[in-house]
Amino acid sequence: MNLITNIRIKVGKFAIAREWTRHHRVKKNNSLSTAKSIGLLYYLADESVYITIEALIKSLNEKQKKVRLICYTDAKIVPHYFIPKLSQDIITVKDLNWFRKPTKGFVQEFIGEKFDLLLDLSLFDYFPLKYIAALSEASLKVGRFDEAHTDYYDLMIHTSNVTGLGEFITQIDHYLNMLNQEPDGQ
Repeated sequence: MNLITNIRIKVGKFAIAREWTRHHRVKKNNSLSTAKSIGLLYYLADESVYITIEALIKSLNEKQKKVRLICYTDAKIVPHYFIPKLSQDIITVKDLNWFRKPTKGFVQEFIGEKFDLLLDLSLFDYFPLKYIAALSEASLKVGRFDEAHTDYYDLMIHTSNVTGLGEFITQIDHYLNMLNQEPDGQ
């Protein structure tokens, strides 16, 4: 990375940390079965990722879950395969300020929405998604394990052995289904 990029990233991380300290939310353990509203964040790398996410949304909708999502792409324009829907928004590079903070109005609406569950499905660090996840008002926030983000998530999952998005979703499903279960014998 060049010097300018490093400065932008450091200033962006400082901005998250500053906003996060003023941030207060009510934490609550929710499993996938008890959650009624779910916020999804993901990085849109290609059409296969989009297809995987669409399958997840369909599955959640069949379980009567209210799903809203924001995806981020490094592209300057919306990819041709992304079909905008009422509950789905996309952030492109052109939607970021100099510090890489997303500037679209729907971002602040998403952050302020009190989801029962927020799932950050990004397998790598993408500042716009970390910004949204860190400041989200969601009751339970789940994401990829990273020592630098332990303040921002309530449940973090190691992805070192995960081979792709589908497997990461399976891991999240597994651990979330373990929450709020009664211990054996009770």
